Amino acid sequence: MILRYPLTICAAVLAVGAWGEASVPPDGREIAERMDKADTSVDGERLATMLIERRGQRLVRELSMRVKKFGDDERTLIRFIEPADVRDTQYLSWTYDAIDQDDDMWVFFPTENLVRRISGGGKKGSFMRSDFANEDIEQRAVDDDEHTFVEETTLEGRPVYVIESRPIPAKAKDSSYAKRRIWVDAERWLPLRIEYYDRRDRLLKILSQGGIEEIDGIWTATKLIMETPRRDSRTLMQYADIRYDIGLPDSAFEQTALRR
Repeated sequence: MILRYPLTICAAVLAVGAWGEASVPPDGREIAERMDKADTSVDGERLATMLIERRGQRLVRELSMRVKKFGDDERTLIRFIEPADVRDTQYLSWTYDAIDQDDDMWVFFPTENLVRRISGGGKKGSFMRSDFANEDIEQRAVDDDEHTFVEETTLEGRPVYVIESRPIPAKAKDSSYAKRRIWVDAERWLPLRIEYYDRRDRLLKILSQGGIEEIDGIWTATKLIMETPRRDSRTLMQYADIRYDIGLPDSAFEQTALRR
């Protein structure tokens, strides 16, 4: 699941607090690490409404999402609730921190009672006809990319750091993106905007994250919009009933659980 975002006086003060010296620019990797650690929970779940709008047509899907950390690794389970034609379709992803280990993803289709593994180029495909790709719903490890600091600026009144993240050679082959440009909230360490570029440096998609709330002590984006300008298409993801550290069992994230 995907997925995840001129220098003002306020930004300068934040820079001093976070990095110690305002004259020393923050390092791209350090920013990526702070963003990766912003969610301090062990596990969590939420409900989501996904609204797909494309060329005047609308498609609505309801789903639930569960996440659990296994040390430095992470597992995500997504189950579709409505409409009836996709009910109980499930996606399970295992993402690994080790750069020499490929992430795993499976999808379960209840009408066929079949579990299929998604690998390689399949992760570039659309996630249930939305503007999100299958690779967008996976958690990326910090070491999957090389991170470069671009600038300090503001976005919608918030001080932000802008970084560019490019997949390392070992991870580039399975991604549609040559780079991502990320606007990171300099106080909450959440990505507020992400631009995705192809190998010709053309803008493919734009992700905007908003509705920021502090839930169980964790700053959380409750509203995501992924836009694909070339296709005149966008997908809204609205989260509700978000809960953290609820004690989800390890067994809920096994392949065998997909058929239950």
